[in-house]
Amino acid sequence: MHLVEPLDPNCPWASWARPNVQWCENNLCAFITTPANTYSNVLYCLFSYRMWMESKKHPSLRMFAVASMIVGLTSAAYHASYSYFFQFFDFVGMFCFCMCCVTLNARRMNQIGKNMVARFYIVGVIVCTGTFVLVPFLGLPVQLIVVLLIVTTLAQEWWLQHHVYQQHPTMQPKMMHFYRAFVLLLIAFGCSMADLTRVWCNPHNHSMNGHSMWHILTSIVLYLLFKFHMQFSYEENGGSGGGDHLLPIRFNV
Repeated sequence: MHLVEPLDPNCPWASWARPNVQWCENNLCAFITTPANTYSNVLYCLFSYRMWMESKKHPSLRMFAVASMIVGLTSAAYHASYSYFFQFFDFVGMFCFCMCCVTLNARRMNQIGKNMVARFYIVGVIVCTGTFVLVPFLGLPVQLIVVLLIVTTLAQEWWLQHHVYQQHPTMQPKMMHFYRAFVLLLIAFGCSMADLTRVWCNPHNHSMNGHSMWHILTSIVLYLLFKFHMQFSYEENGGSGGGDHLLPIRFNV
């Protein structure tokens, strides 16, 4: 982890507490301190609009559109301000991102019913946010929470594949969007790590760098996961978590 550099005292945001990470892009003495890392969040907002329009008949999936907008705005505010205050909300945005799949997978696994989806999602984001506050006191990186949410999503999908769809092959969903999403996520992670480790680093490039590529690729990841979950009829009754073993029915898409 590289030394987090302070801003010049005469610059905007100079009096705000600094975040716990210094990305490659140099900070400008301006209201938007890192243009590439700020403007690259626009794609989240564009995908948010598209997902909102595409999910008119699937209200449960609108959480993806809301999450994408939250991620885009909070991440842009964080990179524009280079502040710990907005870094906190950037993580809240990532929790909103990750909890979409965790929540809908819990629905597919018959753990929650149709009327519990929104509550489960909101409580999950709140729990992750509370954990964010506590984790530093344990000497652990806060990024670990996001990693655990991703691992949870993969574990849920593995359980569904091996304990549900093998027994009910006619319910087997199309997996291409899911696989593409996680391949892109690995590439995005590599870009971000290349930025952090200065393997891909030009501090004076305010157009594109490793971390701004992370923003672009993960916005596509979120959209691909949205398309994957469009296969399922989350508005159906069933999957109450209380003994009703009816799983959401796959759409013919």
